[in-house]
Amino acid sequence: MGTTNQSIRRTRFGEIESMPLVIPASIALNVGIILGSLLLAFTVFNIESATTSDSTAVQQLVRLGRPVILFVAALSLLPGLMAAYSSVQLLRHKINGRYVALVLQYVGIVLCAIALIHLWGFFLSFELIVDGIMANPWMLLGLPIAYALYWLGGRLSEGELGRRLETIGGLLGMATLIVVLFFSNFLTFANNILSAYANPITWAATILLVVFALVAWNLLKAGRYFSETMDQKAAWQGWLMLSPNIIGFAIFFAGPLLLSFYLSFTDSTVGQVPQITGLANYANIFALEVMPLTEAGAALQSALTFGYTPLGALDLFGTTYVIGAKDTLFWLSLRNTIVYCLILIPLSVIPALGLALVLNSKLPGVKFFRAIYFIPSVAAVVGTALIWRWLYDPTIGYINYAITGVVNALNGLGLQIVDPQIAWLTGPGTVLISMVILSAWQVIGFNTVLFLAGLQGIPHELHEAASIDGADGWRTLRYITIPMLAPTTFFVVITTVITGLQVFNEPYALFPALPIPENAVTSVYYLYNQGFFRFNFGYASAIAWVVFALIFLVTLAQFRLQRANAYEG
Repeated sequence: MGTTNQSIRRTRFGEIESMPLVIPASIALNVGIILGSLLLAFTVFNIESATTSDSTAVQQLVRLGRPVILFVAALSLLPGLMAAYSSVQLLRHKINGRYVALVLQYVGIVLCAIALIHLWGFFLSFELIVDGIMANPWMLLGLPIAYALYWLGGRLSEGELGRRLETIGGLLGMATLIVVLFFSNFLTFANNILSAYANPITWAATILLVVFALVAWNLLKAGRYFSETMDQKAAWQGWLMLSPNIIGFAIFFAGPLLLSFYLSFTDSTVGQVPQITGLANYANIFALEVMPLTEAGAALQSALTFGYTPLGALDLFGTTYVIGAKDTLFWLSLRNTIVYCLILIPLSVIPALGLALVLNSKLPGVKFFRAIYFIPSVAAVVGTALIWRWLYDPTIGYINYAITGVVNALNGLGLQIVDPQIAWLTGPGTVLISMVILSAWQVIGFNTVLFLAGLQGIPHELHEAASIDGADGWRTLRYITIPMLAPTTFFVVITTVITGLQVFNEPYALFPALPIPENAVTSVYYLYNQGFFRFNFGYASAIAWVVFALIFLVTLAQFRLQRANAYEG
C-alpha cells in the first residue's frame, strides 16, 4: 500500500478497495471521545476537597479524598488515549485500531443505555407493570394454553389441523400479551418514557446511543477492509460474549478492590475525609512485643510497653517471656481461623472420599444418594444455621439428647459415665468445633461430587490389571486409586483451605447476639466487625489485604508442594 493515497488499499486478494465511510466516522467519533475525556478529566481534577455540590457523585469523590480524585481524573484520560491510538491505527489501516474503536463504541452504547434506563425511570415503571400483573394473574393463563396449542400443532404439522392449531396458538399468544400489557400499566410505562423526552439530556443520550450503535455495526462489517481472518473474527466474538462478565468484574470487583487497597493506607471512618497514614494500619496489625517477666507472680501486663496487651506467655530456659500485641483480637481471630481450617480439612475431605468410593459402586439407589449428599452444599447457610442452633441447644437439642441416651444405655450395662451436657455454642472449648461441624456438613457434599468425578476418570483397565496381579481392595485403593486421585485431591484440599480461611457465614449465623464468643471470632468476621460496627474502614481494609496475602501464600505453598510431588503419566 502506497503512502501517497491513504483512501485506497489493496486487499489480500489483489483487489483495490476504497476506504469505507465508517472509518472517517469512527475517527470523528474518536475525536469527540478525546475532547469529552479531556473535559471530564479537567473537571474532575479541579474538584477540591472542600467543594460542596448537589451532585451525589461529586460528594462521594470529595469524601474519598484527594488521591481518589486524582485517580479518577487520570482514569478519565484513558478513553481519550485509546481513542487517539485507535484513530492513528485506523489511518494506517491497522486492525488493532478497529478493535479499540469497537471497544470504545461498545462502552459508549452501554453507558448511553444505562443513562436512558435511569432517565426513563425504567425500574419504577417496571415495578408498576409487575404490580399490575400480580393483581391480575389470571391473564397469564393464555400463554401456557397458546404454547400447548402451538406444540400440538407442530406434532401435526403435515395436516391442515396442525397448521390451524399453530395459527390459533400464535394468535392466542399475541392476544394474551396485548391483554397483559394493557392491564399491567404498560400505557403508563410508555407515557413515562415519552415524558422523559421533555428533558434535552434524554434526547442527547438517545442520539448518542444511535450514533454509537450505527458506527459500531458498520465497523463490524468492515472486516474485509482490514483483511480480518476467521480466527480474529472468532476472537472478538468471544470477547463480546465475555464482555458482560468483564464489565461486571470491573465495576463490582476490581473497582472496590482498588478502593479498599487505597483505604488500607488511610484512617477512613464515618464522617471525615480519609487522610493517608502510610503503613500505620499494617503496623498496628502486626505489632508484636516479646518481653521477659522480671518478677515472679507479677501480672503479664506489667512486662509490656504501654499500648500492648498480653497475647500469651512462654517459659524458656527458666524465664517467662510475655508475648504482647497492639491488636490481640486480630491475632486471636487469626489463630481461630487457622485452627478452624486445620480441623475442617480432615472432617470434610476424608469422609467425602469415603462417600465417593461408596457412591462410585454399583449399589441400588446410588443416584438418589448422590443427590441427598449434595443437598447441604446448596442449602442456605442462614436456614441451616438456625436448624443447627436448635440441634446444638444444651437442653432441648437432639445432639445432647442422643449423647444422653448413649450414656444412659452404657450406664445400664454397669458403667459409671457422667453425662457431659456439652455447651456447644457457649463453652470455650466447643464453640470452634461446633462451627467446623456445620461447615464440614455443608462442604462434604461438594467434595464428594469432585472425588466422584475423579474416580470415574480413572481408567478401569488399571483396576482390572491390579485384580489380575492379585491385589486386594486395600492395595488397589492405596497404590492405584489414591495416587490417580492426586490432582482431584489437590483441588479439593485447596478449595477447602480457601473456604476455611474465608469463613464468615458460620459465626455470623450461629451467634446472632453480640458480642459473639471470643473463640468464634474469625479473621473475616473480625474485619467485618471493624468495618461495619466500629466503622474503621481503613483498618478493616488493611485486615482484608492481610487475609488475602495469607490465602495467597497458603495457596502458593500448596501449588509448590503439588508440583514437587507430581507424578508422571
